[in-house]
Amino acid sequence: MLVDNLSDLLIYTRIIKLGSLSAAGKDLGLSAAVVSKRLQRLESQLGTTLVMRSTRTLNVTEEGYNYFKHCKSILGAVEVAEADILSKDQIPRGTLKVSVPAYFGRLYIAPLIPEFLEKYSEVDLSLDFSDQFVDIIGGGYDLAVRIGDLQDSNLVVRKLGTDQRVIVASPEYIKRFGEPKSPKELTQHNVLIFSNPTPMNQWVFKDEKGKEYSVKVAGNFETNNCETLNNAVVSGLGITQRPMWDVWDAIQSGELVVLLNKYKAPKFDIQVVYPSRTNIPHKVRVFTELLKDHLGNDLGWNR
Repeated sequence: MLVDNLSDLLIYTRIIKLGSLSAAGKDLGLSAAVVSKRLQRLESQLGTTLVMRSTRTLNVTEEGYNYFKHCKSILGAVEVAEADILSKDQIPRGTLKVSVPAYFGRLYIAPLIPEFLEKYSEVDLSLDFSDQFVDIIGGGYDLAVRIGDLQDSNLVVRKLGTDQRVIVASPEYIKRFGEPKSPKELTQHNVLIFSNPTPMNQWVFKDEKGKEYSVKVAGNFETNNCETLNNAVVSGLGITQRPMWDVWDAIQSGELVVLLNKYKAPKFDIQVVYPSRTNIPHKVRVFTELLKDHLGNDLGWNR
């Protein structure tokens, strides 16, 4: 069932961001009673409780939080669509400051830069590669590519793809040491650990029935460098957990094999985010569209 009124989504996102019905109403120029009625209508249409509320507290349900993330993406897409119409006669120009994750940016975004600068010659691009959290507004960034949950919910969001974590090993390693059949059996294997900034050695999985497993893994090698870790696992030194975007080509070529297919590790959205404002600069819109067009095709596992 489709939501009848897009403004209900806007009201709902304000409720979650501001933490109360009255604050959302004040922000939107509506009474708390109207906000409450619109929230009830939305929950009735969806057939689920989005927030648990009392006279003093408001707690978001798991379904409510997942829906909130989708609402942000929808509203962000609408904002981009409006900007597309309003700015279609403009020429992108000026400095465009962008923050991207270091390794993902090198693999997937850096190759797009020549095409972008050739097409939009009046844009000066400043591209910052960093795995550290950056304050987009405080740092003067026009947009950023982020992987995972957002710490700042006041940003416009456009989803590019999904960061699905997978357990992988080389065929040589499997031939020598065998293949784990359950998460628990990982404790019997040499596991290569990614550390950024601390060792990621507590792995969580869900089976096909939704049952959760948590396993503490260990091995003789850890590193905070993605390429070094990838080389180690391809060389047959052990088993590791990597984002699908990082090891997709190695899986396709047969250098790596996906293990424990019946158990799913957490996944996170790969997103473009930028400050929420009424008039999105044309330079931001065209760079976002470039990422969306190319990465929508290049992230093979999302097709």
